[in-house]
Amino acid sequence: MAYAKRVRRLLSAAAIALTAGLVVTGCTSGSASSASGGTGAGPALTTAEASQVFSSYVATSDMAAQTGDAALALSDVTGVQRSYVSASFQADSYDDVRLPYPRYAYGTPVFYLPQPAGYPRWFVADVPRSVPGTEPGDAMATWSAGVQVPLDTNVLMVFQQASATGPWRLASESQFAAGTSLPPLATTSDGYVRTLPVSTATLLARPDVVGPLQAAIVDDGPSSPAASAVASGPLTTGMYEAARTSVQGLRAPRGDVLQWELEGSNYAKYALATADGGALVLYSMYLNTTVEVPAELDDAQPVNPGPPITVPASLLPLLKPNQAAPRVQLESQQLLSFAAIDPPAGSAKIQVIAVGGGLTYASAS
Repeated sequence: MAYAKRVRRLLSAAAIALTAGLVVTGCTSGSASSASGGTGAGPALTTAEASQVFSSYVATSDMAAQTGDAALALSDVTGVQRSYVSASFQADSYDDVRLPYPRYAYGTPVFYLPQPAGYPRWFVADVPRSVPGTEPGDAMATWSAGVQVPLDTNVLMVFQQASATGPWRLASESQFAAGTSLPPLATTSDGYVRTLPVSTATLLARPDVVGPLQAAIVDDGPSSPAASAVASGPLTTGMYEAARTSVQGLRAPRGDVLQWELEGSNYAKYALATADGGALVLYSMYLNTTVEVPAELDDAQPVNPGPPITVPASLLPLLKPNQAAPRVQLESQQLLSFAAIDPPAGSAKIQVIAVGGGLTYASAS
């Protein structure tokens, strides 16, 4: 099987590698930005309010899962989670038997309330979650990113309120990979978790470049210069191997090219201080995967069709009904949320510990 990356992606990776060398030594440029991006005064959030928001979401999402009510499910989500849930219901229209997403059983959440700031307000819930009918530790689920995560594990849920009169909604959820957990976070004297600007330069890497450093590993593997700053694991080198070996069934016929690219998104990034001087960084990325004929890759003319490209079952619901096997290009996009631990400068490597989201788009020609 042939593998290739676009020239522009290789140039981007080289730039990221150069950036990695700078941020690891603590260099930075530009002005600092707020971790929350909030504007205007907002009231301090209480644990009781966070608990009410969480309980309301659980009740609403459970009812939506039982009834297949897309409007109800979408009423309680925003950001990354809304894109993923919307695509799930689109896929569900392809199969009348399968519910849009599974019903979950939740344990007792631990709430991390950031220092009061402006809107949007937000908080994080770290909560045990399982799928009813499964025994603890007896099953693994293959994530859309091509890696496996336990079905029964903790999940980090980010809730957001856009304005004083707006509702609270779930913005993202990231499920812990096997063997990972949340380290102790740094709190203020009144019990809030300290937030950090995403441009903070006292860490191993600035929080706003943790995603690009992860992407360099996912795109280019353990040989990437970014490996000096990012630890290997299921959500770094594991994602690279998943893409390279096409464990999701996306394969290039002889003569075609398979490409993948993890790239940034415009969704908010958050950084919470850990007790050891590092940061928990919450962010989202797009994972784009393409199989295409070389002429399409090179923008050459004419573009002659190649052999039929096999469409994985996971992509069929996102394509037109009765779509003919593509012979020029097959594209898919996943919108993924991540949680990573960015240690203090001179300490251990960055560890990407949790992932969420999934497939949101596919096209074929």
